[in-house]
Amino acid sequence: MNTFVVLASVTLRALLGRRRSILMLILAAMPIVLGLLVRVNERELRGETLGATLDGFVVRVVLPLIALVFGTAALGAELDDGTAVHILTKPIERWRIILAKVAVAGTLTAALVVPSTILAGVFMGGGEAASLATTFAFALATFLGSYVYAAIFLVLSVATSRGLIIGLAYSLIWEGILAGLLPGSQVFSVREYIGGIAAALAPAGVPESLIGSSGLLYAAIALLLAITIGSVRLATYEVRGTD
Repeated sequence: MNTFVVLASVTLRALLGRRRSILMLILAAMPIVLGLLVRVNERELRGETLGATLDGFVVRVVLPLIALVFGTAALGAELDDGTAVHILTKPIERWRIILAKVAVAGTLTAALVVPSTILAGVFMGGGEAASLATTFAFALATFLGSYVYAAIFLVLSVATSRGLIIGLAYSLIWEGILAGLLPGSQVFSVREYIGGIAAALAPAGVPESLIGSSGLLYAAIALLLAITIGSVRLATYEVRGTD
């Protein structure tokens, strides 16, 4: 069987633990609940209000938290408990391992966040053309952002045993507070990439991103760098483990 498929299937089974799955489902359901509350109260969010709500809740909270859990657990858990030795002792290119892990973690994240974004946007926007355009712009942006976040958090779990804590600090402190204050710091913020992608796709009603339409380019560079750094770090980890 193809090595990538084997690695992906093993990772998928490991990530779909009962407790983790339930927690992630609850977190992903929160935007939908918010959308239902808006609908029950017979209100509609339009234009910038809808875009700001999706950005403030889905992009800033739900997406990074789900990606953090899946990303750090995809490989970090195996490194922590020692079971990763079964993979590292086999003649498998390290980039294949990283790529398979990122693919699974990113796909699981997207599978939860994208439908949540769409349903929340439809409920809150009332189904108008402009609202739907904004909703699907955010859905596509969060789809791409799922893989970028997952890759970055996976690399953190390979580089340090405190990847979960550092990733949480990155999401809450760096992206939540510092990235918008320090000149040029936004180029290191995945949230800004997602905002730039959404702004480029939506006709109107999306909060302006500090990096503009370059979000897709920055996201692609960040994803490539993360996979590269993770592959190099994993190769070093193997050398240290065999000394």
